[in-house]
Amino acid sequence: MRHERRQRQTSSGISFNAVPMVDVIFMLTIFFMLVSRFSSAEQIPMELPKPEHSQASVVKIPERVIINCRVNGLLPAESPQAVFSIGPNQPEPLDVIARRLVAMRQKSPNLKVVVRADRRLPYAQVREVMRMLANHNIGMLNVVAHVDEKN
Repeated sequence: MRHERRQRQTSSGISFNAVPMVDVIFMLTIFFMLVSRFSSAEQIPMELPKPEHSQASVVKIPERVIINCRVNGLLPAESPQAVFSIGPNQPEPLDVIARRLVAMRQKSPNLKVVVRADRRLPYAQVREVMRMLANHNIGMLNVVAHVDEKN
């Protein structure tokens, strides 16, 4: 019987190490999950108005403050009352919000204010926010409305 010896081929020392790639993908996944959570905190769910012939467009606004005008959930639906907050914060009286905006404007003269209002609120209650902004000389105001993306 004849036995043949098989020679083993030695590796050249070059191999693919997937561990760093998995680490990078894991870190990117965590980063994007956190960023999406922070950006969604600005957008409290509410019913926005849907104007029929809107000229509105989506605009990216740097140095902005969002004022949310929500319906107070504690009162009956027949007479909705507005509660106001800056971003996702707790509701505050308009005079407190005005003082905070004045302080923010001193730090950032190009401050822009975005007003988001629930469409169930009477316009007079939303106009209170606009009047407060005008009284404090904050002229950069945008109002949020639903944009029909079919056009």
